Amino acid sequence: MPISTEKNLDTKLNLLKEWFVSEQNFDRQSISITPHNNTLASGFSNETFVFKLTEKNYNSDLVLRLAPTGYRVFPEYNLKKQVSIMKALFSKGLPVPEVLFYEGNSSIIGSEFYIMNYIKGEAPSDNPPYHLDPDGMMGRADSEKRRNVWIDWLFHLSNLHNLDLKDINLDDFSEDDINRNPIISDIEYYKNFLDWGMDGEPNNLCDDVINWLKKNIPSDSNPNKLCWGDSRLGNVLYQDYKASALLDWEMSSIGDPISDLAWGFAVDDASSIGLGIKKLEGSLTSREAIDIWEKNTNLSSKNYKFYRIFSLLKFSIIMIRVAKKLVINNIIELEKDFYKNNYISNFLEKEFKEI
Repeated sequence: MPISTEKNLDTKLNLLKEWFVSEQNFDRQSISITPHNNTLASGFSNETFVFKLTEKNYNSDLVLRLAPTGYRVFPEYNLKKQVSIMKALFSKGLPVPEVLFYEGNSSIIGSEFYIMNYIKGEAPSDNPPYHLDPDGMMGRADSEKRRNVWIDWLFHLSNLHNLDLKDINLDDFSEDDINRNPIISDIEYYKNFLDWGMDGEPNNLCDDVINWLKKNIPSDSNPNKLCWGDSRLGNVLYQDYKASALLDWEMSSIGDPISDLAWGFAVDDASSIGLGIKKLEGSLTSREAIDIWEKNTNLSSKNYKFYRIFSLLKFSIIMIRVAKKLVINNIIELEKDFYKNNYISNFLEKEFKEI
């Protein structure tokens, strides 16, 4: 995603310094917070800053992540839930950043926030899509390295899906979340998201897809698992083409884990095939990935197509808010109806007609 413009870095970091002194007993005389030269918000949903924290007993690179306080892409945010998920996964050895601090008091620096360890690495680019980015990590790589990126993503995705919900501490999920069939409420959530994002304006394509999803809810889903939600290559950091960190857990939920596989390929396909771009040599096909994933997890891909359509619907609904933010932030001039008529919605329409 393009970077966010909603930030006042100096002010926030000065307030954060005071928080470290008052809440974490850091030494006021020796504490120093220095932003990285390349500190940027990694996406539209949250503000993210990278900085170096030094004190007489401390010297480390850290990442500050805050809930948005202005324009929101998603209807609501739950940073505490993200923290709970990341801590649970870190305890199980998955390569997620270690969360060091969480602050739920939004008055400290203007919103609730958490701080995690900084992990070096490079992610396949979203903007431009990595298939169209010769200078990015995927564009510079040979086909074998590109394939390794996909295989490593799939390896960690499989490890996530092999976790038993009973063995991980997910305080922010209730027993009902874990035991119910979540797809009904998930569809309803995105219906409400659509209505909110469209500000009362109709969206016939998305409404038709939602009606189809409601009529075709699978009756034979996989056992409920923790799902990443935003499980795409762009949310993985790589060092030497090996995954070093799995990022962005804000879309996480309990559900059928095939949804993660469907999302990863739906986003990648929409951002390549949907733009008329040929995929880079070495890219994994969905069929190859499904075969590997089924072997790794002993789970079924039977409902993959259903979740692929649902993924493209979600991507289209999210794009409504992202596109409107592009206009608001004067990042790019867009056609008046780009928020509902774009390469993602067009790709959804094409696949929906082929069902």
